[in-house]
Amino acid sequence: MSDKPYYLAYETRYKKVYEAGGDGWGHSPEDEELTEYLTEWVKKYNLKGKRIIEFACGEGASGVILSKLGCIYHGVDIAMSAVSKAKDRLKDYSTASVSVLDMVNQQPDGIYDAALDVMGFHMLVTNPDRVKYLKNAFSCLKNNAPMFFFRELYSENANENIINTFDEWLLITNNNYTTPKQLFLNKDGKDIEINIPYVPGRERTKAGYTREISEIGFIVDSIIEMKQSHKCPDSISIYVHKP
Repeated sequence: MSDKPYYLAYETRYKKVYEAGGDGWGHSPEDEELTEYLTEWVKKYNLKGKRIIEFACGEGASGVILSKLGCIYHGVDIAMSAVSKAKDRLKDYSTASVSVLDMVNQQPDGIYDAALDVMGFHMLVTNPDRVKYLKNAFSCLKNNAPMFFFRELYSENANENIINTFDEWLLITNNNYTTPKQLFLNKDGKDIEINIPYVPGRERTKAGYTREISEIGFIVDSIIEMKQSHKCPDSISIYVHKP
C-alpha cells in the first residue's frame, strides 16, 4: 500500500480528463440542481456576505454559484489539478479563493460561518479518516454554523461495520482505485473515450450517517432523499449545524 492517501486517486482522474481534452469532470457552475439547493441553503441560513468553506471543492462549481449569491467563498481540495481549474473558474470573483489541502490530515486556517461538502464525504471509506475529516470541519466553524452535505451515497443495506484501514475496505468490497473504467466525455458536441481509474465511495444508511456526524458534535437537522442521478444514483443530502 502506498504512503499516499487512497483518495488522492482523484488527482489521477482529473489529470486523465484534462489530458484527454475534457473541460472538467465534476459539476458545472451551470448545474441547475446544485444551483437550486445552494440558493435555498444560502437563503435559509442568511449566508449572503458570510464566509463559507467547501471541503473537496473539486473544480470550483459551487464556488462560482456561491460567489454569485454574494457569499465569501474558500474551497479546499487535495487534487492540485482540480484546484488549478477552480482557481481559473473563480478568477473573476474577488471574494473567492481556493487552496490545496488534505482535509483528512490538515485543518484549514480560519473560522467560517458555514461549510459545504458536495459528494465528497462519501469518498472517505475508512472510519478513522471520516472521523478526522468531520473533526476538521467542526473545528473551523463558528457556533451555530450550518454545514450542508450534498448528495452523499446512500443505501439502507449499506455495510455499517467499522473499517479501520483501506486494506480492510478492499477485502470487504474488492473496490480498488486502480482498475481503469471506460468512460466518455463530451467535448464540443463530440464524445471522447477515456479510460480512468474508478473511484469508489462508501455508502451509508441514514442511521449510519446520523450516528457518525452526531458523535463529532454536530446536530443533524434533516436528511432528504435525492432524485436518481447519473453522477450519484442513490443519495441523500444532510443538513447539520454546530451547536
